[in-house]
Amino acid sequence: MRRTRLAPPRPRPLFWSLAALALAGCATLGDREPPLVPTRHVIRSGPYAVYSNVPIAADAPAIRGLKSIEDDVEASLGIRARADVVPVEVYILDDRESFTHFLRFYYPDLPPRRAFFVSQGTQRAVYTYFGDRLGEDMRHEATHALLNVAVGDLPLWLDEGLAEYFEGPENRHGKNPEHLERLPGDLASGWRPDLARLETLKSVREMTPTDYREAWAWVHYLLKGSNEGKTVLLRYLADLRTKPGGPPLSALLKNDGLESGSRMLAHIDRVRALPDAAPAAPVATATPAPAPTFRLQDGSAEPVRAGTGARGGLLGRLRSWVGY
Repeated sequence: MRRTRLAPPRPRPLFWSLAALALAGCATLGDREPPLVPTRHVIRSGPYAVYSNVPIAADAPAIRGLKSIEDDVEASLGIRARADVVPVEVYILDDRESFTHFLRFYYPDLPPRRAFFVSQGTQRAVYTYFGDRLGEDMRHEATHALLNVAVGDLPLWLDEGLAEYFEGPENRHGKNPEHLERLPGDLASGWRPDLARLETLKSVREMTPTDYREAWAWVHYLLKGSNEGKTVLLRYLADLRTKPGGPPLSALLKNDGLESGSRMLAHIDRVRALPDAAPAAPVATATPAPAPTFRLQDGSAEPVRAGTGARGGLLGRLRSWVGY
């Protein structure tokens, strides 16, 4: 599933000034209305502070998903956020209507999406809502956040490829059935993998859905295709943390004879032949503040069913995620 990184909206009040107003109960559409972001309950899980309007059990799937992302990223990449970092704030709004209302109030220029991650300096936040795909959405955006905390800015293709890799259930081991299903059609349409070309893309406006699938495929090939590929990828990530600006990953792979698109495609064919482990998801300084970085869930929010209100069926949607 494609994600979008957008340039900041038109000049508006600073992101975190707005967030502070929201937490103070001031960012509302009326004096008697509740805040637009959830403020009633908070639970910590590693580098994440999760806010919601209903209490969430510590062993609820939504919280377990955050913990599993930490464990999966550490096991696969050797990366874990330090304990002393500023927490990533995760806001789970009550429902789709509340989330859409929030986007229109704070970010009217953004398209409707199920979730997004935004960072500005050391401040990072994930916004989403209780829905059928909360687990997938939280794991994807939490991956962006964790990588941003532990490594910093990644090349666009790698950031999205890793988030696509880790968004599925942990027992899927990075397998993305939707991408596996669509890549043969891409090949039939004339697409061929080219990592050096993918590395030239700097904005999601340049990326096609095929580019997102290719980004995932290269990540899976490097992490699961061979020990040599994984070694090169881990070395590249370590260099990004300590000495950014080095040669692109494609150059490092070429030096080790691993940049072959045909080798990557052969690996993906082998992955496609494996049985699914889980069902596929439905489709104070004078220095100016850094510009926000956005990572958005590209799956549109579900349409409103006729006859349902903004809070309709809320308890039913929350039941499996809050541990009731």
